[in-house]
Amino acid sequence: MKKTLFLVFSACIVVFSIISICTAPIINGVLSEGSWGTNNCKLEEDKYKNIKDNKNYPDRDNKLKEQKKVKNKCNREKAMYGLEYSSLILDVTLGFICAVLGLLHYFDVAKPFEKITGIIGLSTGVITFVLTLVYICYSGYIFTKQVPSHSYDSGLSYKLKLDKEGAYAKKDGNQYKCLYYKNNKDNSGYAKFSDLGKRQYNYEKKRHYPEDNSKYTGCEFDNTVCLSQEYITTYSSTILDKCEYLYLSSKANSFGNKYLFDMWVTTIIFTCLICVCAIGLAVFGFLLFNSSGGSGL
Repeated sequence: MKKTLFLVFSACIVVFSIISICTAPIINGVLSEGSWGTNNCKLEEDKYKNIKDNKNYPDRDNKLKEQKKVKNKCNREKAMYGLEYSSLILDVTLGFICAVLGLLHYFDVAKPFEKITGIIGLSTGVITFVLTLVYICYSGYIFTKQVPSHSYDSGLSYKLKLDKEGAYAKKDGNQYKCLYYKNNKDNSGYAKFSDLGKRQYNYEKKRHYPEDNSKYTGCEFDNTVCLSQEYITTYSSTILDKCEYLYLSSKANSFGNKYLFDMWVTTIIFTCLICVCAIGLAVFGFLLFNSSGGSGL
């Protein structure tokens, strides 16, 4: 049983790693955010130190706060880039080695080396678990918290956060209130990567080819005000009388955002499965090592 489960967990790590490599957003070029791997985070760090050391820097406190965010964002992106390559490639390589060893022991071909195989399995399980878990943490944080730096669909020039109908503001008296902007909450008016799978960020027939007297007609405006403040006060009374909601006029013309979302979520799911299998491999590697005298199990 120990040999069988050692082989099963090793094989699962290989299979799940291959699937993750095939869906990983950076490896497959789906996450086109520039070259995260060559981000010059040292430059951002030096900018931060320059502002911090210069007591007379204009608007120093706000600039320091903003530059710290830029610096941290750069470090996260670069870390995710390196972890995606290193963790997944190492996972499939170490998993394959353990699967071969497990196969040999399953057929009782390498009985004298059971303890060595156990050590390799235990070490592989620990390394795989730790490295993959760190990757999941970085990937999950960026996926749920970070704002895309550009559009993944040529029909969307920026990423306002929208409701399911594509609206970003609702009439409130003689002005419009932004649906998602919140004071003192960074990037509250922006869509996150985790929002991109929703229909409002992908092609919809009713948006591209609206029916006569559609709620979208005359109420579509590209407006970035909701990225930085809660209310919009610049529209005329005619628009106020006609439009209950304001909609983004730049409409998605493909399913590029959904494709990125699906690839990223799939990678996170399978890397979590890799972590589970790594725990199993470590446990049965230890049991294999702990077997008495290198005898058969």
